[in-house]
Amino acid sequence: MANRRFVVAVSMCLLASCQVALPPGVEARSLLGRALSAPELSAEVRAQREANLAVAREVLAQQPESREAAIWVGRRLGYLGRYREALEVYSEALGRMPGDAFLLRHRGHRYLSVREFDRARADFAAAVIACRTTPDETEPDGLPVPGRPPHSTLHFNVHYHRALVAFVMGDFDASVRGWLDCLAVCHNDESRVAVTHWLWCARIRSGDAAGAAAAVSGITTGMDVVENKSYHQLCLLYAGRLPREKIFVGDGSSGAALRFGLAHYDLVTEGLDVARSQLEKLAADSGWASFGVIAAEAELAR
Repeated sequence: MANRRFVVAVSMCLLASCQVALPPGVEARSLLGRALSAPELSAEVRAQREANLAVAREVLAQQPESREAAIWVGRRLGYLGRYREALEVYSEALGRMPGDAFLLRHRGHRYLSVREFDRARADFAAAVIACRTTPDETEPDGLPVPGRPPHSTLHFNVHYHRALVAFVMGDFDASVRGWLDCLAVCHNDESRVAVTHWLWCARIRSGDAAGAAAAVSGITTGMDVVENKSYHQLCLLYAGRLPREKIFVGDGSSGAALRFGLAHYDLVTEGLDVARSQLEKLAADSGWASFGVIAAEAELAR
């Protein structure tokens, strides 16, 4: 136990120290030292997102004291990969509205994106406290999934991201506690399968195999899942209800999440030698802001 606490402490120090001066055009550096710049977008997608950003900026100019207006400017910047600018917008708004749960949640997310985990963790810790007096509400989708209305809430997102930060920092016991807090505010199957995947991973890494098995025991094939099919498949794999060869790996952030889940499954069942090539390939992925890529980097950095 003492040795595991030492490993956690070293991992947290390593992963929290990735705040270095950045050259122009670079948003962050990966945990392995790779320069991370805004992703390439098609001309059509970029034009649409730039137009959406312009509208959001106009609304904020008209309503400078509006939390929602500031959040949407930050989100629109994030969809363009301009995370540093988004952080500035959130920080400026927090200067006017200190301790606001919504702004802390969004700024913490972007600190996670740029690998500043210590700052992300501080924001989410403050957001948890703020949520005690902030009623929960569904958050709108900026990039909605066809056929699926918004389903995540403020409290869910605060606990989810807080637990994820603890996981990538190697503090697996804290991550387990965070995922359990998150599970308590889940109100739909989409959210449950996402949290259950990470809870299984955290419990396995904290040495609680029985708890990990219990976490996925209630996951069934008939759940109402459209957006989080990657997490659903992984939970069924962990529960022994879906053969690995039948798992479908898609593209984008959900594909990265599934690829990390499979690599992590190999890591904990077969060892790093088996998982390393998968983790290395994922850590080099162009979609570097996705949680799967961040988690892969963290495993390799450890």
